[in-house]
Amino acid sequence: MNQNTSDSPVAVETLDDVPEHVLRGLPEDVRLFPSAVDKTRLGVWATKSILKGKKFGPFVGDKKKRSQVKSNVYMWEVYYPNLGWMCVDATDPEKGNWLRYINWARSGKEQNLFPLEINRTIYYKSLKVPLPEQLLLCLGAFIFSTFYSAL
Repeated sequence: MNQNTSDSPVAVETLDDVPEHVLRGLPEDVRLFPSAVDKTRLGVWATKSILKGKKFGPFVGDKKKRSQVKSNVYMWEVYYPNLGWMCVDATDPEKGNWLRYINWARSGKEQNLFPLEINRTIYYKSLKVPLPEQLLLCLGAFIFSTFYSAL
């Protein structure tokens, strides 16, 4: 998953835009608030310390071919042996869950989540102990793919 860097105007997400099913699905140790790294997005903030190694997921969205995805901000690519590379696209908030609001770290230093692929499903795992009032951040797909390949 990568940040969309186009110069076209982007609507700013607000809490009023979040579907009820997303709010109901939030774990008790996180909340949605405006992002500190992308002023157009909401972000997932820790409300208390989260244990290192805690797993969140799965990331939910529509399964689509890459050519059908209009924005790469809210999706992950996953390889399916019988279908090839497919995207799990959560661009539509109604089709996604709260994990679509995880923002991308600008560097490995600020990253506190790591994406995991388990049985062709994306999860996030905490790398560090996110403290209360800290934004949860994950590196994007290019860095993820490079790092994941090195494991």
